[in-house]
Parts: sequence; C-alpha cells; structure tokens
Amino acid sequence: MSSFEKGYDSFIRLNDANLAATHGADYVASINDEIDTLMNVLNNPPRAITNVDVNNLKGFVAEWVHAGTFNINAVLNDRDIRAIAPDDNGAVDIFLTDGEKFQLKYFRSAVLSAREQSRAGHDGDSPYYHGQARLIPADQLKETEEWLERRVSEESSRNTVLAQRYQDTLDNLSDRIESNGVESSPFDLEKVKELAQAMQDDGFDPADFGLIIEDFVKKEHIMNQAYQAGISAALISVALKVGPQICGMVCKLIKDGYVKVEDFKRLGFAALTGGSEGFVRGTVAAAVTVTCKSGLFGTALKSVSPRIVGVVVALTMNAIKNSCLLAIGHINEHEYADRCTQDLIISAFSTGIGTFVASVSSIAITPAAAVFGYMIGSFVGSVTGAFIYKNVYSCFMAICVKNGCTFFGIVEQNYELPPEVIKLLGIEVFEYERTESVVFSPQKVRPIEFEPSRNAPIALDIKYIRRGVIRVGIVGYI
Repeated sequence: MSSFEKGYDSFIRLNDANLAATHGADYVASINDEIDTLMNVLNNPPRAITNVDVNNLKGFVAEWVHAGTFNINAVLNDRDIRAIAPDDNGAVDIFLTDGEKFQLKYFRSAVLSAREQSRAGHDGDSPYYHGQARLIPADQLKETEEWLERRVSEESSRNTVLAQRYQDTLDNLSDRIESNGVESSPFDLEKVKELAQAMQDDGFDPADFGLIIEDFVKKEHIMNQAYQAGISAALISVALKVGPQICGMVCKLIKDGYVKVEDFKRLGFAALTGGSEGFVRGTVAAAVTVTCKSGLFGTALKSVSPRIVGVVVALTMNAIKNSCLLAIGHINEHEYADRCTQDLIISAFSTGIGTFVASVSSIAITPAAAVFGYMIGSFVGSVTGAFIYKNVYSCFMAICVKNGCTFFGIVEQNYELPPEVIKLLGIEVFEYERTESVVFSPQKVRPIEFEPSRNAPIALDIKYIRRGVIRVGIVGYI
C-alpha cells in the first residue's frame, strides 16, 4: 500500500468517527440550549414575582417548568413539536405547536384540583375546559382519579350532566404533558412551591429540581443517537471507500471498453467492509461523545472536544483490529508496533491540519464552513502524515542497518545468513522442516547423438550480500 493509499484509508477512518462525534456534540448542545431557555425563564420570569404569594406563584411556575421540560424532551427524542406557556391568564395555560391545549391546576388538595378542572362552562352544563388536557400535581394524581371515579358513579343516576363533566375530566387527566412520544417532567405540589420560593429568594440550584442535563439524558437517548450517527458514518465511509474505485472503473471502461466482473466484486467487498467498519466507529464515537458531553462520565469530561473523541475511537478500534491480526498470526509484533505508530502520527497530522483549516474557514468564510474545512484539512493532513512517516521510517531503518542498533528492541537485528548464501559457501544445509518421499522413475534409453563441443570462457560467479530491511522492523542479510 502506497503512502497516499495509507493516508486516504486513515482519513476515511478518522473522518467518519469525527463526523459521528460532532453529531453527538451538536445533539447535546441542542439539549443544553433548551435547558438554558428554561433557566432564562425561571431566572428572569415574564411577570413580576417579588411580592406574589408563593401559593399563587406556584401555578405559573408549574406552567413554565412543564413547557420547558417538554421542549427539552422533544429535543432528546428528535421531535419538532414545542410547548408554549403564554402567561396571559387566558383560558389555555399551555399549548403545543400541533394545536393541543392544556389546562393546569396546582391547588392545595386533590379534591380542589379536581373540582376546579371539572368546573362548568358559561352555559352551566358543558365542561369549561372542554378540549383541553387537565394537568395536576403528580402526588395528587391517584387520589384525584379515585375521587372522580366515585363522583361519576354517584352522579350517574341523579345528575348526568355533572357526571359527564367529571368523566370528561377523568378521561383527560394527567400529571404531565404528553404528545407524539414526548412528555414533560411530572412535579409534586411541594416541589413546585419550593422552586417558587427559591426563585423569590436568592436563586435556586437546577440540580435540586432535576433540571440539569444529567437528569434528562438516558441510555435509550444515547443509543438512538449513536445508531443514527453510525448509519450516517457508514454511508459516508462507503462513499469515500468506493468513490476512487468507481472512478478507476470508469477510466478503465473508457480506455478498454469493458469492465471485469472481478472489479465489481472488489467494489462490493470494499462497500461491505467500509460500511460495517464506518457504522461501528460512528456508533461508538457518537455514544462516547454524548455520554461525555452530557456529564454522565463526570463534569470533567463535559468540555472534551468531539474531534479528540473521534481520533481516540478511530485509533482504539484500529489497534483492536491489529491486535486480532497479531493474535491469529497474520502480523508479528514489529508490524503491530509499526501500524500503531503510523496511525498515531497520521492522526496527529490529520487533526492538527484539519483543526487549523477549520478555524481559518470559520473566520474567513462562515462558521458553517468549519465542517468542510476540517474535512479538507484532515484529508491533506492524513496524506501528508503518511508521506512523512514513510520517509522518517526509511531514515530510521537506514541508521539501524548501518549501525546495528535496536533502539531498545524496537528493531530486530538478524545476523543469520540466508540459506542460499550458505549453499554458495559450500556448506551443506539440512532442511529438517521438509520431508520428501522418494519417487521411482523408470530409466529411459535415449540414442546417442553427436554433439559438437563448445568452448566457453571461464566466468567467476560472484554474488554480494548486504544488510537491509527484510521485514517490518527487522534488519538482516539480503
């Protein structure tokens, strides 16, 4: 494999891992944006709260946190739907962008919350909040449902209109906003009062109320994003893997007028291996990035760069692949060390030049150009790193050949003469590894033919041997 091919192959591995890690970082950033929006509402409420009684304020606070946590979970689940709390004392407390409406009552008891949610409309018969879902505190939900069930049973025989209102409330009762697989966080009455009181005092710690990213991101969210990133990485990896081969086949078709079946077979194998490896790298890189950036691995790793995660994942997975080849005997220890060192150097050049080009692109063009800038820089860096490594390795091995040094065992110095040289010296070589059976062949009688004698000058058969690189990391006679 040439230096360019090695650099391009490394670029593919680093690129799909980097894009997947960037996808994971962007996903976490969008969650943090929604959390920041909710924190901004709670720290800078849309209405004055200084002299408002906590028992009155808690209802507004409940509206804000239900709408905010619903939006956070919408981002978590990749949904475009959003909740809006208008805060205008109107007939609707919260509405969704898809048209659903919600009425919220956080009274001091389950019975009072149930009665208020079941109040009559202006005509005295129909439910006042007909067509809306009814939200109450999470700790009142069970008691409220039991009370409504009893009231429906009692009023069914004497006041069917009232029974219908209670049944309408019961059918639409919940402790959270739910729509299209997204829901808000349920809150107890006392928890909302504590939050309202803390807002009036010196502020609050979001962690005390389950309003930090660690409380929202779950394993299923990580795996879902990892899967999506893995699919994208697989597609990109296949495109980059088979692209040069397709171009080569087109050129061959133009030149020769035909394409061999073997070319298509190689193309399919490249797509298969490139897609599967890209999917695994992308999945792992995205999962690690989301886990780190969301704080599930600790606050220290929240600031980790997704590009660093991508490089580490690509290097680790390639090292595992080479370890398997070493274990089954396809490569030796020196080849394993050489591959790992080569990957490390190419990755350093790829990341360094890619980051530099991304920064220049972001400043000179637009921040959105940073992604493409990084890809171009990463490609140039990968190829450059491969060429530099090859030349440095050649110089390094030349020193070892000349001076016989091993650099603490990195290079093996083999002083055994090759078997063909030993035979030239007239030394009998016993090849104990081989066993050849004696084959009987009948003697053939051939007529005597006259052959004129020829005189040829005497030539000396002189061959020179020298020391050189006979395998990766091994110096011997050639």
